[in-house]
Amino acid sequence: MDAGVGGRYGSISVRREAGETVLVLAGEIDAAVVTAFDEEQGSDPVPVDAIDAGEVTFIASVGVALLLRWVEAGPPGGPVLRRSSPRLDRFLELTRLTDVFRRPPEPPAG
Repeated sequence: MDAGVGGRYGSISVRREAGETVLVLAGEIDAAVVTAFDEEQGSDPVPVDAIDAGEVTFIASVGVALLLRWVEAGPPGGPVLRRSSPRLDRFLELTRLTDVFRRPPEPPAG
């Protein structure tokens, strides 16, 4: 399953990668990108195993609201936030939402 929308500045898609369903966000995630994605995908999220937001350069509050809807629809504990950009990390920090997103385990030191 590959579905999603992309504009000149940002994109959101749902992809199958290595047997997992992944919500992928890239570029500028603003109201126009979220609205276009909701219109194509439907506003009801499907369960995803992971979120990849490593290429996000800007995210509006409507983008974070979309992420929260998809986390709630995911497996118990929510999907893993596989990758996150510094911009998204800072937004999550400022809004105290960091703990809402499960992160992959840290590799062992050594």
